[in-house]
Amino acid sequence: MSILLLRELHEDVRRLMVAGASMAMDDTRLKRALPQLQLLGEKAPIFKRVAEEVSSTTESRPEHAAGKLLDLAVLLQAVLHTQSSTDTPGEVVPVGTTQSRQAGTTITYRKLKPLLDALTLRGSGRLEIIRQGKEEGSFADLRTYFPAVLALRDSYAEIADYVAVHVIPALGKAVIPVLQHAFNRDGNSGDARILIARYKLSDNPEELWPLLSSVAKEAALPVRLSAISLMSDSPHFQKELLELSYSRKKEIREAALNTLSSWTSPEIDDRFMEALMGKDAEFALWPIQVSDSVPLTEKLLDYGRSLIEKSVHDSHVIGVRENLARVLHGLKPRADQPSVIAFLLKAMDNNELEFKGTESLSGEAANLLLHSNDKNALLYLHELRENKAYFIGYSLKAALHIYDSVQVYNMYEGYFTTKKSKYVSDLLQAVYQYAENPLISISFDNQITKSFSWDERWVDRFIDLNEEELVCRIVKTPSEKVIAYLLEKAKVSPQLLKPRTLHIFYALFRLGHRDTPELVLSALELATKKSYYYLDRDSQFIVAMLPNRYAEQVSMIADKITYEYGKNQLKQLAEHIASKPAEFVQNQEGAEFLSWIKSKLS
Repeated sequence: MSILLLRELHEDVRRLMVAGASMAMDDTRLKRALPQLQLLGEKAPIFKRVAEEVSSTTESRPEHAAGKLLDLAVLLQAVLHTQSSTDTPGEVVPVGTTQSRQAGTTITYRKLKPLLDALTLRGSGRLEIIRQGKEEGSFADLRTYFPAVLALRDSYAEIADYVAVHVIPALGKAVIPVLQHAFNRDGNSGDARILIARYKLSDNPEELWPLLSSVAKEAALPVRLSAISLMSDSPHFQKELLELSYSRKKEIREAALNTLSSWTSPEIDDRFMEALMGKDAEFALWPIQVSDSVPLTEKLLDYGRSLIEKSVHDSHVIGVRENLARVLHGLKPRADQPSVIAFLLKAMDNNELEFKGTESLSGEAANLLLHSNDKNALLYLHELRENKAYFIGYSLKAALHIYDSVQVYNMYEGYFTTKKSKYVSDLLQAVYQYAENPLISISFDNQITKSFSWDERWVDRFIDLNEEELVCRIVKTPSEKVIAYLLEKAKVSPQLLKPRTLHIFYALFRLGHRDTPELVLSALELATKKSYYYLDRDSQFIVAMLPNRYAEQVSMIADKITYEYGKNQLKQLAEHIASKPAEFVQNQEGAEFLSWIKSKLS
């Protein structure tokens, strides 16, 4: 009774601290508890002390109310912590034991408490506490097992995923009984994670096969999907998955088809084709693309031929076109196979992929031939421009694969006369796709699959077409015409934060133009006059290319920036510039320089 009274009083004090200390004066609930406290105080001095604090709080003056209320709160907190029971309510039942892992309770509760709260409560900053606990080895304490498993159900998906990927596997087999006890087949995505964790930790997954079969057929949707994904470990489930691929729920059908792609068999190939030709066509594409089945390729080609034949007679062309487009998508990973190349060449040569009133599929077929790296297919695309000029973009791409840069220029420069030339936009798009963007490649290691060289004569041609970015990408050798063109373009938008200006600055640095550092500093000065928050990676890269002697000027410009983050960013760059190794000052190219400069970007 006495402890219950103190708890009620503690809740009243918390209420008043939220409402405001001034509300404590003459509070009726505090006054109502006072007689009982005084009565208990005759038997225990601590209750007498509490009664005095309550009386002092209710009778205090306004300027002293906050202090009195705080004294009462501290006293109640201390009493409750020393007098209350710490036992967990409810019946204690065993959940199983294991000898596979040494676990104890050697970590102090004071250290463990923030981690337990982060795993079980709500609020911000919890993920960082959990990560820190993992790094410090706090999960070796068995008191973290239940909270860790419960965290798999956390409403914040990032925490649940982190625990599933990093924490539970580290706990090992000792946590299996806890996972088994916590699993609820009618639960949510958290129980799906529990099922996956339990399966992956098991020494004998076959013991769980009956559970997977049962859950895949009847459970909450997230749990069913996780069970189906785990079935990919064994061909034992092929028959069940084929049945599940006909489920009324589209999510189950999709998951079953995806899992079936782990194996090859005539039955699976037939099911994929049935799905492709039916209502589940969108679900069938991915498993078809990743399947290693050779017979499946022939089935796709046969289906493609039947669609082409049908398109000649069928008036519902759009439906045929959509199905044929899916066939081409399914053939994409098989583009290098001779039978696929032959099918595509025949279809394009006979105009079998052209549809009136709809977008042609010939472009998709040309892309497949382009990625086949087959010499005959590339030669076909290169020569296609003579009969089908609208394919000239693909012809240029194919030529880049099979001819050297001089030959490509000699064969294609005549098409780049003016921007008004027919199909010149397709050609420019092809050049943009195949001409490496140096800033993207350097900043993000986003190299294109194959590096293509370009004849230097293209630079003059792109200057005439006023394609400044292509000039910046391709130019290697300095000339008065190129320098003058780039400097004139830099005047149009000199602010450092403009992407087009960054390309120009980088090209000028590569060409060794001596006034480039001054242009960069001038652009930085202009940037500080606007709302300047931070430098992106490309801008940082350009600033970091400045010689050592400009470090102090960069630091002075940083002092003019209002926003703290941008200021600190530029200050740090100034320090990197000042400490730049001497060999990099003279030669700002090569793998070592790029490695150094990328390590300094924030």
